[in-house]
Amino acid sequence: MDKARRIALIVLKEVNEDKKYANISLKEHINRAALDERDAAFVTQLVYGTLENQSIIDQVLRKFAKMKKVNPWIENILRMGCYQILYLDRVPDSAACNESVKLCQSFGFASLKGFVNGVLRNISRKKKTLDILKKTLVDAKSLASLYGFPLWLIEMWSKEYGIEATRKIIKNSVGPSWTTIRVNGGKIKREEVAKRLIEQGVEVKKGLYFDNALRVRGIGDIQSNPLYQQGLFTVQGESSMLACHILNPNSGEHILDACSAPGGKAIYLAELMNMEGKVYAFDNHDHRVELINKNIERMEAFIIHTRLQDATIFNPEFEENIDRVLLEVPCSGLGVMHKKPDIKLRITKEDLNSLYKLQWDILTTCSRYVKYGGVLVYSTCTINPYENNKMVERFLKEYPEFELDEFNKELPDDLKDFIIKDGMIQLMPCKEGLDGFFIAKLRRIKR
Repeated sequence: MDKARRIALIVLKEVNEDKKYANISLKEHINRAALDERDAAFVTQLVYGTLENQSIIDQVLRKFAKMKKVNPWIENILRMGCYQILYLDRVPDSAACNESVKLCQSFGFASLKGFVNGVLRNISRKKKTLDILKKTLVDAKSLASLYGFPLWLIEMWSKEYGIEATRKIIKNSVGPSWTTIRVNGGKIKREEVAKRLIEQGVEVKKGLYFDNALRVRGIGDIQSNPLYQQGLFTVQGESSMLACHILNPNSGEHILDACSAPGGKAIYLAELMNMEGKVYAFDNHDHRVELINKNIERMEAFIIHTRLQDATIFNPEFEENIDRVLLEVPCSGLGVMHKKPDIKLRITKEDLNSLYKLQWDILTTCSRYVKYGGVLVYSTCTINPYENNKMVERFLKEYPEFELDEFNKELPDDLKDFIIKDGMIQLMPCKEGLDGFFIAKLRRIKR
């Protein structure tokens, strides 16, 4: 039985039953098993592909077996086997069935080998006739049912963006995801990084908007890649890069990245400043500050000064002392579900309510650090208006010393349709390589 499928099964069990985060569980088990890049990529595909399509898979399984009393290990073996049969053309159905049977044996369920084999082979024979894969999705309820999103979330999106846009959001949250990397232009050209990655067998595309961005797939554990370890690139989405450009830091300024870990934004700001000035990077956990420090060393961005600092607690040292503040606040992550498909399995209304308070506390606290005439950029990787434009609109009502500052000239032309109003943009995950992301630019006009 191959090691990759065994690890994928363990991760699926931990995510579905123990409520672990998929990205954390994957990293732990891939590193522990010392998988090569090819096997690590296959494990990642099995896990994320199964989670992305789990609602459909579960509905298919219920057509072929009584699933209510099935042991969690067997349930996840069936899910992973069904995913391979329905979605992975490069894996023969016979291999999906046979390897699933071997997993039963390996995990102590030899008596259920026949059951698993029978269910999966039946699905394989009848997959072309499955109505569920041909459903016409006409309303919020059918979208929620088929794709496993909470109905309240689909209804919120439908009300805010319309049912057609909601379909696009869901469509782009499912399927193989590319990872965007930002090349360290001070050390190497983008074309050279692309060439070396292709030589490693990695799929590579140019970024959508920025000359220092590449999209990669099949790279395995990025942190183990020698080019990453040499500081030739780091992981950063183009939506996050755009927030840094909208902040528009200048050489010699004092900048604050208040929710900084793992440090990619702060490092990019330092690069945009030509390594002249100061960038303060806050985080409220020791291990995350240490992670920022490691990335500073790796990328040689030594104008960054890290602080163990809770962004919700005011620090008088910085009062009206910062030229530009970047707040990429903790959020629901609904704009990056193509990277983290387990978000839809765990998100609740209660989660959102606690996030609203946290975001508000960070925004109101860190606004006090902005100099007169200075800039604050508030951003999230979500598509929930209550975390985004409604949060900023409330802030502007209660803090009249700030106003929106338009940034239309800094946008690529095909992103201008996403502008909500001058000074606010809501990017939608409606095209490959683009995260759902909100950015608002505020300027302090009064003391």
